[in-house]
Amino acid sequence: MKIRYFFPLLLFIAITSCKQKVHNQITSQKEYNYGTQNDSALFHFNKGWEYIMDYGQWSLSENAFRKAVAFDSSFVIGKSLVGKISDDLNERIRLLNEINLEKSKENKDNQLLLEVTLATLELFNARDQKQKLETNFYSNFKKIAENNYREFIHKYPNETFIKAEYIEILQSNYGSKIALDSLHLLTTEKQKEIPFFISYAATLESDLGNYKKALLIADEFNTKINNKNIPQPYVLYASIYLKMDSLSLAKSQIEKALELDPKHVFAQRFKNEIDSKLNANKDRL
Repeated sequence: MKIRYFFPLLLFIAITSCKQKVHNQITSQKEYNYGTQNDSALFHFNKGWEYIMDYGQWSLSENAFRKAVAFDSSFVIGKSLVGKISDDLNERIRLLNEINLEKSKENKDNQLLLEVTLATLELFNARDQKQKLETNFYSNFKKIAENNYREFIHKYPNETFIKAEYIEILQSNYGSKIALDSLHLLTTEKQKEIPFFISYAATLESDLGNYKKALLIADEFNTKINNKNIPQPYVLYASIYLKMDSLSLAKSQIEKALELDPKHVFAQRFKNEIDSKLNANKDRL
């Protein structure tokens, strides 16, 4: 067997094993509380994930995570998500220091998640302070994220948005084909109907150049959302049109998304890329 095929095969075996474990646990799994005993805190925490992952509503997501911490000031995982979504450098520095002092009191499962989120905060803070990180920081971060998320979703297969984060890191580590296969393998029938997984399947198909299929899935996603005031369908269409080099269509979609939520970070990035390509095209005329 050629070496270049060997590691993807091992990964596929690991993912398949994960799927079997998920199937065995899925029916009896209770909702994980992420370290809070406050029902209101947990409700707003889960809403924060839903707003950002399913609907692309970054502003509402930030408000929800902040409400979660307001209901439970000792909610360490909640604080970590406030830090992750905050655009305030000083707040992120403060939260990073606080959580580093508090994390040892958390259970092992929470520490798996905190290790990834704290590294994310370290990355964001270094970026905004124009500081260089160690050369192996990124590779170590990606390995830790993959291993920690995998361990967590083996134990808590119903925790949809951590599973979503896991599939996203697989895409970063191994590419869109592995991520798409993992999405189909690891999600339950119920999870396959969750908006994030529909939209992310479209994104991955477009990464692979399957634009017609990606647009069909995007149409399915848009129909499911069925709300012109939700940003994510516009972001999804814009990202696909951008890859197709249909820049005018991409621009109109991304501008609508940013009208609905100016804090949508990925929409901001797509807009910058679209504008850059449009300007480059003008310069060539």
